[in-house]
Amino acid sequence: QATEKVSEIEVTVNEALSGAQAVTGPTPAAGAALQELMKAQGALQEVQKSLTQDITEARRAGAPATNIVTELSKLSPRLRALQMGLSGEIARVKPLASRGGGVVPGGGIVPQNKTAPADAAAVKAQEEKDSKELQESLPATKELVGAADEAVEAVSAMAAPLVAEPPEFAEVLNAATAEIEAAANDAQEKITEARKQINMKLQAARKYAPETRKAALTEFSGMQQKLTEAQKKVNPFKTFKKEFQARVAARKALLETSEKLASVELEVEKAKMMSAAADQGQMTEEEIAAVDKVLGPVKTTVDAALRSIDGKLKTADGAMKDELSQMRDKAMAYKTDITEVGTVLKGQRERLTTKDMLKAASEKVDAVEEAMAKCQEAEMPFLKGLEVLPAEMSNKAIADSEAAVQKAEGLSTQTKTFIRTKLAEAKRYVKDIATSVTEELTAHSTRLDGLVEKLANFKKETMERKMAALMAEVVDQLGPCEKNVAALTKAAEPFSSESVEAVSVADLKAAIEKATAAEQVAAASMLEVRKVFGEKQKSAKGPDATAALSKVQQRINAAQKELATAKKATGSGEKLIKCKEVLAEEEAKVKDIEEQVSKAERKVKPSDDEKAMGVESAKPSDEEVESMTTNLTDAHAVLKGSQRVLETNLTSAPASLKESLQKLAGRCKTALTTISEVMVLTKDQRERVMAEVYVRQGKAKADEVDAAMEKVNEAELPFLKGIEVLPLQETTAAMKASEAASAEVQTAINVARSFIAAKNLEVKKYGAEASKPAAEEFAQLTERVNAAASKLAQFKRDTEARKKTASIQEAGEKMTTVEADLKKLAAAAEPFAKEESDKEFSEAEVETLVVQLKATEAGVDETKKFIAARHADAKGNAAHEETLKELTSRIKEAQAELQKHKKVASVHEQRYTAKKAVAEANERLAELEKEVKKATEACAPLLEEGGSRYLVATSIRTLASAYRDHMKAKSLTPETLFAEIAGGSADISKDTFLAHLAKLPEQLSRDELAFEPERREAIFAQIDTDGDGKISKDEMAAIFLQRFICTKEISVTDALDITESKTVVKIEPGELLESRSNQETDASNGMARIECTVVSTGKTGFVTVTGGQGTKFIDLISPYTTFCKELDAKLQESGSVVAKLCAAFNAKVQELSAGKDGPLAEAKAELAKLRPKVAGFQSAVTKLKGQVLAAKKEYAKKEMAEKNAHVVARERKEAEALLAPAAAKVEAMEAALKTLEAATEPLTSLTGKGLDEFATPLAVLELAERTVDEVNKLADETKAAITTQQAELPKAPTGAMLDAKRDLVKMASKADLAKRKCKSKLAAVQNKLGAMVGARVAQVSGEMRKHMQSKAMTVEKYFLELAPAGDKISEESFCKHVAGLLGEANRAEQVSMLCKHIEEGGIGRRRFQGFIQQYYAVVKGIAVTDDFAISNAKTLRKAELDEVFELIAGPQVEEVSGVTRAKAKSLADGLVGWITLMGNQGSSFLQEVEKPYLVCQAETPLEREFKNESEDGLVRAVKADEVLELIEGPRKVQMSPGFRVKGKAVSDGALGWFTMQDKNGTVFAEADSKYYSCTSSVAMTDHQDIKDCKVLRKLAVGELFTVEEGPVEEKEAGVTRVKGKALKDDLAGWITVKGNAGTVYAEASTKHFCVLKEVPLTKKFPSSDLGEEVRKLEKGEAMQGLEGPKQEVYEPEIRVRVKAISDGAEGWMTQSKTNMKPWTPYYDCKVAAPLHEGLSIEGAVVVREVAAGEKLELLEGPMEHEGAIRMKARLEKDGAVGFVTIRDKDGKRHFES
Repeated sequence: QATEKVSEIEVTVNEALSGAQAVTGPTPAAGAALQELMKAQGALQEVQKSLTQDITEARRAGAPATNIVTELSKLSPRLRALQMGLSGEIARVKPLASRGGGVVPGGGIVPQNKTAPADAAAVKAQEEKDSKELQESLPATKELVGAADEAVEAVSAMAAPLVAEPPEFAEVLNAATAEIEAAANDAQEKITEARKQINMKLQAARKYAPETRKAALTEFSGMQQKLTEAQKKVNPFKTFKKEFQARVAARKALLETSEKLASVELEVEKAKMMSAAADQGQMTEEEIAAVDKVLGPVKTTVDAALRSIDGKLKTADGAMKDELSQMRDKAMAYKTDITEVGTVLKGQRERLTTKDMLKAASEKVDAVEEAMAKCQEAEMPFLKGLEVLPAEMSNKAIADSEAAVQKAEGLSTQTKTFIRTKLAEAKRYVKDIATSVTEELTAHSTRLDGLVEKLANFKKETMERKMAALMAEVVDQLGPCEKNVAALTKAAEPFSSESVEAVSVADLKAAIEKATAAEQVAAASMLEVRKVFGEKQKSAKGPDATAALSKVQQRINAAQKELATAKKATGSGEKLIKCKEVLAEEEAKVKDIEEQVSKAERKVKPSDDEKAMGVESAKPSDEEVESMTTNLTDAHAVLKGSQRVLETNLTSAPASLKESLQKLAGRCKTALTTISEVMVLTKDQRERVMAEVYVRQGKAKADEVDAAMEKVNEAELPFLKGIEVLPLQETTAAMKASEAASAEVQTAINVARSFIAAKNLEVKKYGAEASKPAAEEFAQLTERVNAAASKLAQFKRDTEARKKTASIQEAGEKMTTVEADLKKLAAAAEPFAKEESDKEFSEAEVETLVVQLKATEAGVDETKKFIAARHADAKGNAAHEETLKELTSRIKEAQAELQKHKKVASVHEQRYTAKKAVAEANERLAELEKEVKKATEACAPLLEEGGSRYLVATSIRTLASAYRDHMKAKSLTPETLFAEIAGGSADISKDTFLAHLAKLPEQLSRDELAFEPERREAIFAQIDTDGDGKISKDEMAAIFLQRFICTKEISVTDALDITESKTVVKIEPGELLESRSNQETDASNGMARIECTVVSTGKTGFVTVTGGQGTKFIDLISPYTTFCKELDAKLQESGSVVAKLCAAFNAKVQELSAGKDGPLAEAKAELAKLRPKVAGFQSAVTKLKGQVLAAKKEYAKKEMAEKNAHVVARERKEAEALLAPAAAKVEAMEAALKTLEAATEPLTSLTGKGLDEFATPLAVLELAERTVDEVNKLADETKAAITTQQAELPKAPTGAMLDAKRDLVKMASKADLAKRKCKSKLAAVQNKLGAMVGARVAQVSGEMRKHMQSKAMTVEKYFLELAPAGDKISEESFCKHVAGLLGEANRAEQVSMLCKHIEEGGIGRRRFQGFIQQYYAVVKGIAVTDDFAISNAKTLRKAELDEVFELIAGPQVEEVSGVTRAKAKSLADGLVGWITLMGNQGSSFLQEVEKPYLVCQAETPLEREFKNESEDGLVRAVKADEVLELIEGPRKVQMSPGFRVKGKAVSDGALGWFTMQDKNGTVFAEADSKYYSCTSSVAMTDHQDIKDCKVLRKLAVGELFTVEEGPVEEKEAGVTRVKGKALKDDLAGWITVKGNAGTVYAEASTKHFCVLKEVPLTKKFPSSDLGEEVRKLEKGEAMQGLEGPKQEVYEPEIRVRVKAISDGAEGWMTQSKTNMKPWTPYYDCKVAAPLHEGLSIEGAVVVREVAAGEKLELLEGPMEHEGAIRMKARLEKDGAVGFVTIRDKDGKRHFES
């Protein structure tokens, strides 16, 4: 075929080329030629494409097709040559065509000019001429070609017989072959001649007109092709003789192959007939094996033949090649038939295989399902409601569950692998089998996935249960910890409130203490939780344990975070306290300095009156300037410090305090500015005065240097007497005096130099008038100091030389002492050296030896070191060097002698040392204990008594101060005051004094004297120093004496006013003063001064107590300060003593470290036991110091509180007067609140039975509501009064007014709290009423259910009995009926509340149903049991999640287990049993839900029976928007598998799938036994009698016929016959089905079916996608099965039993996501719609418009009216009632449930 295509295209291309070559210029012929060339090129490309595809397909066949590929490849060069010729000619002709006429897009030629018709005539004439010429030349040419062809055929004819039957004789053979070769050569000559003639004709034809040329080319090309074929035939015969034997052999082989293929044909046909049984249905294994047996050898033979033929084709040619090609085609046809039969067998074999495989898959999934059932059995102990199982039971249940899981997991894994493997294998099956197997395996896989999902959930639950058991200990600890953290959070709440800044410091500190205590508890419990959790982390392994630990960790982290937050809040509270304290402290400082600065400013600036008189500046005295400068300098430093403190606290201060801190910082800045201004105003005078002061002070410093130098001269005198070598003791004393004097002078010089230098620098900044004299004076003073420094340097050099000489002298004396000690040691050691070592020596002897040994050893070591250190001193002094050399020699000799004595004393030394060390350690412990005891006793007045005696002393000072003021005001003396108090008696008795003290505050108008009775008695006891029960004059006078100590150098003046006083004496720090006067204020500067006497001189005058900037010059010596000073000294001393004793103890232990064994090691062990006691004593002293420090702070607070108590009391009194109006309101409000609490308490305090029996809840509710209104009114009035009072209160940073503000805030909080309490109390009452109603709901609904069940009534009938009108049950009717049911247990008010709770204004039908019928949904896995008692109950089954149960009896609590149980009926399957509602740990397993309703979304049939199979079972169709009451279900229905068959109609041969049995079990077709199939060839006869009948025809194997009569057994012949009609030709006759030897010739067909019910015949298998319907199969129609019956698995259906609300129609429906959904009686308005008064829309009165988004509650309906769906509803917004349209008649929806 490819060769023919190439030859044809060669002709076409050559014609086109010939036509084009005739074109030589731009004429219209050029366009026509180009068009022909383009067409030829397109055709050539198609042939090239076809040839390429042929070569590709041949190559795919492999080695057998190699020859074909070769032959096809030979054609490609021919095509390429044609392509090249075409391309070149197109390139040449295209320009000519464009110039001659142009090529149009469609391929035509654009006419060049109007001469075209004339050209056409010429062309036509030429055509006629050329055609005539062609016709004349063709016959001769054809004759030549025919002669050549005939010659070739003649040669073939001559050779054929010779090859078939070669002659026996060579001569004959040679002659024949020669004749053949000659004939072949003759034929070749004729072919050559013919070719020449054709080529000549072709050259002439190219000049013909187009049409003639085309015809000529076709004719001549055909002739050329014929010659080519002839050439191919003749070529082998040219060398016939040479290839003769090969030809003969090839012919022989060809015949053999032909014979083999002839035998194959029969076997192939036989196999095809045997496999035809597949058309009738599934073949048996035996049938398949039989076909395989036939097909195997045939396939082998065909394959061998093809290999042989392909091999011969490579060398064959001519006729042989043609014969081989034909034979190959025949073999390939056989192979195709074999392949087709193999495919049929493969499909039949796969069907057999898949049947068993699908059965195995189903069984495996069933096994997994059974394993899952075992899992559910294993978990039953957990599903009875006992949340915490006993450990043994829990462990067993978990172990069983894990074992069940393991088994189920193994089975599921195996099954999953099996299905996955088979799904992969199915892809290799025949397409239709692969599809059906994949569908069934996928269905099994889906079912398995569901089970695996359940298994995963079960495994997860098991692990959760296991982890819960594992985590129980941690959870038990975590609960209390979380409570402690919550308590901490509550304690820290004040620090997070918005009004925290208004809380007093005392309250904040109290809250801090409370929060700190709570924090400690919470932190401790958190630590314990983390400890237990850490242990669990170590023991728990695996991802599940890690997940469980992670959950607990989250709770711990949450608690930790809350703890940290509370700690942070507490920290903010502490910061707030600190900021408040800083603000108060710094404000006091700044306020005092501001007063001082203001006074200083007034002194240097003229007043307004002075300015008016022309005074430009004030002129203070030099003394005032000096004092002012000192004070302002100190004030400047204090203000700078305050600024730093304020800035530091500003960053962390609360927002409310930042403003105050910033204001105070601003005041500091202002004061600093004022100080600078004052300093500027007094500059000249200040510089002069201060320069003079500095010079005086510098002279004093120089004088101190001179005085110190005098001491140096005195210290040097012993060396200046002429004695060169003084006694060592005298030398040493003189050296110490010299060094001390030298150090004193050096200190004085340094101080003087620093002072002079500093003041000189400062003075240089002054003006010239002040600085110049001062600089000169400083220069002179510097010279004096420098001269003293020179003298001191020389003295130091002299002293150093003397020191070296003295050290050499000391070394000699030390050596002498050592030698003396060695002699003593020798004497002590002598007895020990003479006697045996085991002799017992007395303790005194040993002690003498050891003491002397240690002393001598210490002396030798010390002397050796001392002598070695002297070498540096002796350097350069020959005498000293010689002395040291001698001393070194002597010390070496002493060391040698010491070693001898040590050997003798070593053993005795260790024993002694050990014994002494222990004794000394015990002594140290006793001393430590004694010292700690003394320190503790010293602290007792402060730590144990709280400093009460010193507080009493403070009160006495306050009393004395008041007496002094009183005496001054009344001009009394202490004596006259005493007499006044004593009333003329010599002494003042206790009663008199106490009575006097009680009246004193009022008499003297001194609030600070208002002491408590206990304090008055303590004052008396302390004044009565001799304890005789009365106060004498001396004891009375003693209270007026005050003692002061100078803290800074100050002058004592003769008058109070500094400006007018003169200095009496200067006092230095440390000097004591006494006074019996009170402090007074110097009007000139505002400083506090007091008249006193200097104890050391007896001089009396006025002394400044505190400077203007807060500098203290004298300090009061009070019993407390004296005690503190002594106590500090004592503690310091005790600390030093204890430290020394501890160090000595440690040193003693260190001494014993050298002893590895023996007495020293034993002593060391003994001391180690005492070390904890030593450490305890050290800790005791440290602890005492800390306690004393805290006690001092506390004492200071107490002292300040007592000092300010009278001020606080006065301010409080004023504040109380301001607070009175608001306080009265608060009091009235709180009284009303108490009334509310009293009114509600009888109800809210009740629980259980007491609450249940409460008779008047409505009365309590009415009273509570009335009282709440009253309290709320008073609270509002209180807040109004508070607002008024807040405006009247003066601003105050501290004190009672600030407290009053805070009190007002608290009152406001109380008002808010009262409102909250009202709300809470009312809510509590309502909750109790709710609880009552809740209890009554269960009781009354239970009784009503019993009543309904006893009367066998439906809910509807029950409703109508209570509501005869059919509308609503009135409250009266309901209460009366319930009273009759409850009898004595009836509580009228509670039942009335219950009625209103069910529905206000009467109970409607739907609400009544919801009340009587209670439903619960499963929210957690739980079991249904057959008995109430868990211990006796047997599990019926596990309840599914979301499964709904209807309550029958209960709920009630099982006392043994503590679980709440109820008897209920499952809506899913009607199972009745007991189920746990709530576990013993409070977990809910079921939750109450509304009665379930459904709303129809699409029209759905309502059927009478659960499983409906007939059309007459239809109740009616339920329309969209109909509301349905759920009665039973949803129940999942596992559908039976259906069966589908692929078949062919016997009547018309229609093909398709039909349902044999559907999912409901309905049978549409069954196997038809009247169809028989021939199993062996058998004859059909005209009569039954086998002996007297004629054969009508032979029935072949597999042929079908229908039985019309029989079977009939012919006993005589022993055969069984039937009368049948052949389906092939409708021929009827008798057929033997069973022979007399038992051979079966025909049997009933299993592949034919009879249609029992009309059923559709469809194109596709699955019911879900049937495809196009072929036609309906009529009842009684016969179908031949081609495939199947094939099982079809269906998804389970959800069936529900419902009752239509509209008409009460009841039945079963199939539920899906698309046809129905849950319904509630609450609707949302989607589109604004009117609310009508009546059902009818036309003419209805509109109540109001319902806006989009509003909510409604259905009261009646939904119902269909005039094509619309309507309902009666109540609006949530305002309670309006009326009818609305849910969906109008046009389908528009206005409301959605």
